[in-house]
Amino acid sequence: MSKGKILVTDSLFIFDEHEKQLTDAGYEVVRVEKPDTAEDELIEIVKDKVGYILGGVEYVTDKVFEASDSLQAIVFTGTGYRGHIPGWKVGLERGVKIGNTPYANVYEVAEWGLAATLAMQRDLFSLGPQGKEKFNTITSLPELTVGIVGLGHIGNKYADMISSVGAKEVLYWSRSKKECPYQLTDKDELFKCSDIIFVAVGDDAGENFISSKELNLIKSGALLVSISHHGIINEKDLYEAIKANQIRAALDIVKDKEMFKELLPNSWYASNSSAAYNSYGYLKRSSDMAVRTILNLLEKGEDQNQVK
Repeated sequence: MSKGKILVTDSLFIFDEHEKQLTDAGYEVVRVEKPDTAEDELIEIVKDKVGYILGGVEYVTDKVFEASDSLQAIVFTGTGYRGHIPGWKVGLERGVKIGNTPYANVYEVAEWGLAATLAMQRDLFSLGPQGKEKFNTITSLPELTVGIVGLGHIGNKYADMISSVGAKEVLYWSRSKKECPYQLTDKDELFKCSDIIFVAVGDDAGENFISSKELNLIKSGALLVSISHHGIINEKDLYEAIKANQIRAALDIVKDKEMFKELLPNSWYASNSSAAYNSYGYLKRSSDMAVRTILNLLEKGEDQNQVK
């Protein structure tokens, strides 16, 4: 007899071997292959599910939790669960246990940040097939100061990478001083003096953590690269700063892509859908962690990757 149904979204998660672990443990796996299930669809799909592994880029809202009639546990295949589970408070109030797969994607996301930095700094997009430029003199890393907003696991890995390939100086802002070779700097000062700014703060930084106040501090022509979730940077303010030729930007996650479509490729880049995490190694690690966590939450009521 089945112990219940576990919903798994997107085709990247969970590997066949991990699906077998769930079925061997007595659960029926219900897979939704598409990554971006809409709220109204999710409200219907989540009914009668005891578990839910969130492998897509859908948003689990208050309404989704309120519609769930059997849900006991949900696991997000990443670190910043609040970005894709905005209804987490309602979930916890309803007794749903929430887990994530912390730091499984540190290398991959930092690597994406480095790739985006180099592509924008070398002007690859406007000098390539999608652009119209034929020649442009750039400024290389040994002439540039890099400022990192949020020196957590990903921020620190990016700092190591950008430093190893030649950045002149690496500064950082964090809520506390870190044991590292990089220089702790006031947040406003970091925005003022950095040529490249890498944003790697978690969801607890809050909505509009970076808005016109911070963007207006950035020196003309500087590059902003972000792997933080939607909402951390005010998109309207960012759009206005780019349109005014004040700054350039590359982000992994943008919600209102239509607003940015008119901008030139040398000033703006965004992934079609969140891509920074996506490597085989990360998917395997996260799949391992997610399945172990969902089983522990359902059968033991706790797990080391459970969030409170």
